Amino acid sequence: MDYIFQAVSSWFVGFFPLAEIYVAIPYAMALGLDDISVIVWCVLGNFTPALLINTIYERLMKIPRINKWFNSLISEKVQDRMNKWGIWFVLFGTPWTGIWIMAVTAKALGMNTKRFLIPAFISILAYAIIIVIVLRAGIATFS
Repeated sequence: MDYIFQAVSSWFVGFFPLAEIYVAIPYAMALGLDDISVIVWCVLGNFTPALLINTIYERLMKIPRINKWFNSLISEKVQDRMNKWGIWFVLFGTPWTGIWIMAVTAKALGMNTKRFLIPAFISILAYAIIIVIVLRAGIATFS
């Protein structure tokens, strides 16, 4: 029961817009979760907003009036560039801006779902692993 509380609360901190991965990982480590659990629950919590925003966007696009309005806001040139080069923008921008802002920006600029979700997940996972390694090294150094 204790593990479930630790996992769910770590997931929630990762999901929360102002905390995200940078607060969730130290929080989960402070709760006493092992490194694999820290990475799994914090990454899942931080990646959930991308799925949520993508789902909401897809449902909104099924409404003809909103679809027409959104499509009038983006040029095909921007959309093509986002689908071609946006992967790098997502990979390096997600940890710095946060998944909430990155997801809204990518979808608003017309980025393809797969071209957004896969790099976003890889970025979050990579930064989670790096943060755990750095924190463990810091803890070992000062212990």
